[in-house]
Amino acid sequence: MLRSYDALLALVACAAPCMALACAANPAPEPEAAEATVVASYALPVQQLEPVVIAGYTAAELAAEFERGRSQLLVDRFADAAKQFDRLRLLTKGKELGAPCTFNAGLAYEGLGDLDRAIDRYRELVDQYADATITLNGLVRLSRLLGYLERWPELAAAADRLLRHDQELPVMDHIEALGAQALALVEQGRVEQAEPFLHKAQDLIESNRFGEGGNPPMQLAQVSFAQGEVLRMRSEQVRLVPVPPNFGEVLEARCQGLLNAQSAYTEAMRSRDAHWSAMSGFRVGQLYQQLHTEAMQIPAPATANTQRSKQLFEGAMRLRYRILLEKGLKMMDATVRLGERTGEASTWIARAREAQHELGRALEDEKAALALLPCTEQELAAALDKLKERGAKQAPASGAPQPSGDAPQNGEHHGS
Repeated sequence: MLRSYDALLALVACAAPCMALACAANPAPEPEAAEATVVASYALPVQQLEPVVIAGYTAAELAAEFERGRSQLLVDRFADAAKQFDRLRLLTKGKELGAPCTFNAGLAYEGLGDLDRAIDRYRELVDQYADATITLNGLVRLSRLLGYLERWPELAAAADRLLRHDQELPVMDHIEALGAQALALVEQGRVEQAEPFLHKAQDLIESNRFGEGGNPPMQLAQVSFAQGEVLRMRSEQVRLVPVPPNFGEVLEARCQGLLNAQSAYTEAMRSRDAHWSAMSGFRVGQLYQQLHTEAMQIPAPATANTQRSKQLFEGAMRLRYRILLEKGLKMMDATVRLGERTGEASTWIARAREAQHELGRALEDEKAALALLPCTEQELAAALDKLKERGAKQAPASGAPQPSGDAPQNGEHHGS
């Protein structure tokens, strides 16, 4: 046993120098290196994989997706259709499918009432697919939306671009483009520049006998409304104040201009299109409201130099021209009811509703002002009847009423 123990000690003694030499030859690694060694011992071997290829839609698949979107559009699922066609227009950039996808996306956003996004899609169609067959249709719809939103400079640019293709346009689209250009210009106050486009549109309407039987199409309503705007602006250039020497003739010219404009607006209403009818109805009511405002600014003649004669003049003017407020209010009432009946919710309905309140208040103010005068409405009406009788015997008759009694005679008003 002792001999075995001595042998073990001798073995350890021999091993110790060897271990020392090994440690000197291979020093202990730094902590970072040790950590890297541990991680490396657990690392998986690198695997070589084949690249993943995502295959695009085939033509048949794209056609099926297009039909799905079209079906959604046809049943008024506008939100689904807009999402579908927006996705497809990004996948297909060729005009064979990209153009109709972009056009249909515009239609879907129109259906949703998102007009700004619809305009963006139609602009994209016009800019990226100028040669596509459907692009002119998109340009027509773009012009309608710009007109609806009253973006007149943009409408003028769109109509100008549309008219560059006048030889390719169907007659009705050509008329609409001319009407859009006329309207865009006149609403910017450029009446003289608008009139040539208006006359060309009217010539095409007459030569093709459009609108002669039944309700005229919507495209003709735009032309009629533009004509009403021209006539309204020309009529309002005839001023009643300051009172001219030939007041009777001037008033007659102003009233005739009002009737001519009203006739054009009425023709626009015949189309039965809710939007154009709302625009026209508001304008007719506005014609009467504006004429009343100007008529009531006419001062009493210098010869009305007593308190009673001034009161009679004021009362006669209020009584005679109150009918303008009543006619204006009647048109605003009808326009507001049109919006309620049809769901038309454009700014023209809002304007009509505001004017309705203004005219209602103005009528109440007129009644209150007449009640404060020392004469009744019956007395004022009798005075007006006498003036009409004298006016029939004298020429020329003045358009402004004169009070009776100690008031100046009919022909004495402001030299007329």
